[in-house]
Amino acid sequence: MNNILEKFWLVVASISTVFTIVIGIIDSFKGITIFLMVCGLAWGLYFIRRGLRKRLEKIDKSSSKQKK
Repeated sequence: MNNILEKFWLVVASISTVFTIVIGIIDSFKGITIFLMVCGLAWGLYFIRRGLRKRLEKIDKSSSKQKK
């Protein structure tokens, strides 16, 4: 489940980045602060999800070694 959510946020962040750049070019980069905030939020959620996945994998690996 963590891997699916991580990929979902990567897609959302990528699409929002492209959308922000396109809107910025169209509007000469004026008034895109909301788009930049949404883009930053999406990237933040992606990196938080990625960090949690890596941390959980590390904990799972160490607990598997202790059981042996």
